[in-house]
Order: sequence, then C-alpha cells, then structure tokens
Amino acid sequence: MNKSLKFKLYLAALIICIIGFNFSEPSMQFYSNPFYIGSFVFAIALIISVINYACPACKKNQVMRSISSYKLPTDDCYNCGKEIDEKN
Repeated sequence: MNKSLKFKLYLAALIICIIGFNFSEPSMQFYSNPFYIGSFVFAIALIISVINYACPACKKNQVMRSISSYKLPTDDCYNCGKEIDEKN
C-alpha cells in the first residue's frame, strides 16, 4: 500500500472514530469507549505519518508545507515531481 493511500485511510478512520464518539452514549467511563481509544491511536499514527512523509529526492515534507499550510499527500512530490514510493 502506498504512503498517500495509507495516510488517507488513517485520516478516514480518525474521522469515523470522532463521529462515532460524538454519537455514543455519554458516561463517566468515556475513556473505555472504543471510539475514544481509536481516536487517540489514529491521531498518533497520523502525526507520525505527517512527520515522516517526505520526498526521498528533495527531502520536502509532503503534508506540512509550513506551520499553517497543510495538504493531502499524493503519489508524486509537489516540489520536484518524483514518485514518493519509488524503490531505488
């Protein structure tokens, strides 16, 4: 599975967990809710993915362009145009 598809699946899973947690019944033990736990797991996976998602040729990060500019990753680098998952 390529990196951009994996990133988008993690993002979709996080959104589903957040929506599921919002629709779940409130209780005093919210931390044992699977949607709550899943949200933390997928959020940490996304943060690690964002930090490590860089072009092997030009070393530019493909998700965080600047501190306030983000974009969904693609299979090709937005800076140099090389394929991200290329095996050299």
